[in-house]
Amino acid sequence: MNILRLQGIDKKYSASEDYAVKDISFGVRKGEILALVGESGSGKTTLLRLISGLEHPDAGTIVLSANTLVSGNRSVPANERNVGMVFQDYALFPHLNLLENVQFGVRKTQGDPAEIARKTLQLVGLKENYSKYPHQLSGGQQQRVALARAIAPNPSILLMDEPFSNLDAMLKDQVREEIRQIIKRTGVTAIFVTHDTRDALSTADRVAILHKGYLQQLDSPKNLYENPANPYVANFFGRRNQVIATATEDGFYTSFGFIADERSRNFRNSVKLLFRPEEIKIKKSLKQALIGTVRQCAYFGDHQMVLLADESGKSIYVRASPTRYFVEGSEVFFTIRSFKVEEAF
Repeated sequence: MNILRLQGIDKKYSASEDYAVKDISFGVRKGEILALVGESGSGKTTLLRLISGLEHPDAGTIVLSANTLVSGNRSVPANERNVGMVFQDYALFPHLNLLENVQFGVRKTQGDPAEIARKTLQLVGLKENYSKYPHQLSGGQQQRVALARAIAPNPSILLMDEPFSNLDAMLKDQVREEIRQIIKRTGVTAIFVTHDTRDALSTADRVAILHKGYLQQLDSPKNLYENPANPYVANFFGRRNQVIATATEDGFYTSFGFIADERSRNFRNSVKLLFRPEEIKIKKSLKQALIGTVRQCAYFGDHQMVLLADESGKSIYVRASPTRYFVEGSEVFFTIRSFKVEEAF
């Protein structure tokens, strides 16, 4: 069941500018974590601000927990929406200690604010030193305090703006998992904005890809990666190889060799073969394999990214084992485990 529903949302900041977001419609299920992903200017932060009430759309409706927040000229004020917000810079009050920061938004009708704050801090893994001030905490600890402050009032939905952007690379993986576990334990529905696909793939249940104000695709991380709706989504999640081939009765002729595949009978003439670098398997012999020449090899610790070229110089990327040895200029035999076929023109 959807706890949040956006329908036909438009937003322009001025008449002379393009739409910040245009015709956005989607639902968010109760208890799920949704990531809004896109480049700078894609509209992801605008959507977050529209849901929170910090901005008002030019058109469309927003419904949260069966309560209409926005419809026509009617708009529920931000402080009445029961929305928790974690800002990119955390926005902790520097003159308040941890306990005071977290209990700030708790209403007395909910119970003892100090006790609720203590329990929420414990929930996010901060079980002591409640008298500390924000400047005495690490970046990861400040983020957890900001998260605790947002969920302490028991919001209908939690919104987070670039929650991992201020963390160094070594800390990111740990914090992503911690944040996901905390959100799942509380059962709160959450939406977060990020420009980093790793944040989205590792933390979210579903991911919405935005580009120039338009929603490109909303799906599970697995489906986005394996079944992208368009080239923009495909390339947003890393490299995708494209090889032009000629379809025959028996398979596809490519500049790297022949691939036997019955799907060729469904196509005529030129087609595109689309596949990720990890779909390529290196072989020991040319038997039923393709052939390419190593042009470049980059080592990344847990894998290598190898650039293979055909005789004309057209290239594809291969994700290979870090233990395999490649020599530039040498020939490599390979097969493609899985690929998609599309008409070339």
